[in-house]
Amino acid sequence: MNNGYFKYYKSGVLVTLLAILAVVLYLAKDYWGLSISIVSVITGLLYVIDKWLWNTKFFSWMFWVDDFSGRYEGQLEYEFRDENCQVKKGVLKHVKIIHQTGSKISVVSFTIKTDGSPSSLSESQGMYVEKTNGDKHFNLIYSYLNQGSQEQGFPPHYGTEIIKVIGTNDKVLSGRYFTERLPYSTKGKFIDLKWVSKNEQHDF
Repeated sequence: MNNGYFKYYKSGVLVTLLAILAVVLYLAKDYWGLSISIVSVITGLLYVIDKWLWNTKFFSWMFWVDDFSGRYEGQLEYEFRDENCQVKKGVLKHVKIIHQTGSKISVVSFTIKTDGSPSSLSESQGMYVEKTNGDKHFNLIYSYLNQGSQEQGFPPHYGTEIIKVIGTNDKVLSGRYFTERLPYSTKGKFIDLKWVSKNEQHDF
């Protein structure tokens, strides 16, 4: 139960729930002579929970992860080497948008450049979630693909981000990243990315 579609479900809770549902549906089918597929009913119910009900008070107890979804805004402190191999550093506004269902978590990120326009988009390509020591916070660890920028002269590239999620209601993200961007790799950290809304729409 730790991998795949059910990786964010509490395995014991899920097995118990499925067993109870199967028994109840079997008895109801037998008692009333219903012509229904038990597998289809359970599959349909799990689909509805996964897409729309997973983060409601009535169903959230089925999952061991929190609801991270929404838009976060803060700052990115970056570092890279230019064509002369000189280290360049700076700080820019940064936005992360976390999309989440009961079975999937994905992250879209972009930075606001000094002229106010958004940078190239980064999209997560995998996700590993773990609780930190003491189970107080969560770490989100994932690779991402950045689309690159012809304007800025760098190609698409992969990177890795390690994000800590702090808080239950007013969540804050912190963490770091590094990339394989050519000709020189880049790295940096995220500073005080605060949850601002449930809006998961992209700016572009």
